[in-house]
Amino acid sequence: MKLRHFANTHPVLAAVACAALQFGLTILILKAGKLLAPPEAFGKVKLLAFASTVLLPLLLTQAFGMWREIGFGKARPDGFFIACLLPVLMFAALGLHLPEQGVAGDLLIQSFNAFGEELLFRGVIFVILMRLPLWQAIVLNGVLFGSMHLIHGYMDGNWNHALVWALMSTCAGMMFAAARASTGSLWLVVFLHMILNLASMYSNIGNVAGEDVLKLVQYATKVVEVLLGVYVMATALRSKPVAALPA
Repeated sequence: MKLRHFANTHPVLAAVACAALQFGLTILILKAGKLLAPPEAFGKVKLLAFASTVLLPLLLTQAFGMWREIGFGKARPDGFFIACLLPVLMFAALGLHLPEQGVAGDLLIQSFNAFGEELLFRGVIFVILMRLPLWQAIVLNGVLFGSMHLIHGYMDGNWNHALVWALMSTCAGMMFAAARASTGSLWLVVFLHMILNLASMYSNIGNVAGEDVLKLVQYATKVVEVLLGVYVMATALRSKPVAALPA
């Protein structure tokens, strides 16, 4: 399989190409929608762009022949995974405020969002990067994940905010990659990603203690996420690259 052989021999380039492909496809859909679709239909264009973040990773999984390695096996949480729930608890420390219309819609959106992003980054890209030492795989995985969030600069024009978002997403991406390495399960990381997003959205800290305190908690969670990633990297500094599978 030529694609798999290329990924085995050029893991960094292949990983960057996969992330760039998703980034470019999403931008292309949004830009075409702005040019060709009427303004009232742009919501459907965004939905199509959102759908691409699930469909493309599925196609890449098939193209690279990664179904057995992607992490769809049994989910066995370990102690490190439990530690990764600390940022969730930090956001929920003062309770959660739930919308009057319920959480079903947000739960569905975040489920698909977490599945698509994790399938691409902690699935396809993570498998590719495991040809590198684990600490390098975790760092690069987090950077690529964070870079993807620069797309918000294109969507709303606020590039300063997009840069901050990208940096914060890099921290989360490192923790997610470390959890994927520790547990071997993509499902657990999808769950972690989903509940972390929901806890951040519904956190009651801003209502009770003010927005400044909420920002401090947000930054504190990023410190925790980086430390968790560093912990796994530090224990793997002397690890050898995983041998490439036959193409």
